[in-house]
Amino acid sequence: MAYTRTTVIDASPSGDSVKQAVLDLDADLTGAFDGLNQIQAVLSLKINQSEYDQPSGVPRLDASGKIQAGQLPGTLADLPIGMIAPFGLETLPTGSNWLECNGSELSIADYQSLYAAIGNAFGLAASPSNFKLPDLRGQFLRGWDHGRGLDPDAAVRTGGDHVGSTQADIMKKHCHPIGGVVGTAGGGTGVVDCQAWDNGPYNYGTTDFTHTTDKNVGSLDADPYYGRARGNETRPVNTAVMYCVKWR
Repeated sequence: MAYTRTTVIDASPSGDSVKQAVLDLDADLTGAFDGLNQIQAVLSLKINQSEYDQPSGVPRLDASGKIQAGQLPGTLADLPIGMIAPFGLETLPTGSNWLECNGSELSIADYQSLYAAIGNAFGLAASPSNFKLPDLRGQFLRGWDHGRGLDPDAAVRTGGDHVGSTQADIMKKHCHPIGGVVGTAGGGTGVVDCQAWDNGPYNYGTTDFTHTTDKNVGSLDADPYYGRARGNETRPVNTAVMYCVKWR
């Protein structure tokens, strides 16, 4: 609603100083109302008392002069639901938008947005009304091959060549050369490489990963040279983190 002036002043007879003063005052008030209308136009889209302290409105400052937490934009609101990220902590803060990737089963009704994003990519839950979070505890992540061909076993992954599929650990085919002279049924043979499977009555190969002791060096696990290559799994140098998925 704009401010208006409707007063009409009769200026006759001319030269009446009182009437002239009223006219001057009316002109000043008209200018004041014009100024008020301009201010109102500028503020109309800026401040609305009914929107104070509302998520989309104008926040009030607290006693310390800071914007209240509830008025701040959503943390990482631009990151998509279903995104997986590593965290350098062991306990998520209360009210976090992230969930640990621990394989838990969640209600579809309670986490509709997350289910819409990841569905059953990480396995079927025991109940059809639930879905499973990815379980990334103790695991390394690998980029989805997506037809590139860098993962030679992509087609036989558990779950196929898709996000959420898995592979068991494995070691690439290789040979361990064996030196020395080994007696065979046909006489002495200098063995310098892995023997072909059908090369003579004997087959040769190292058993350094199945034996724990050696008659020359003793305990293979304790030996400073041989023990470095022995372990319970094949792994690169690594650092543990907690993988989490964004759910809202």
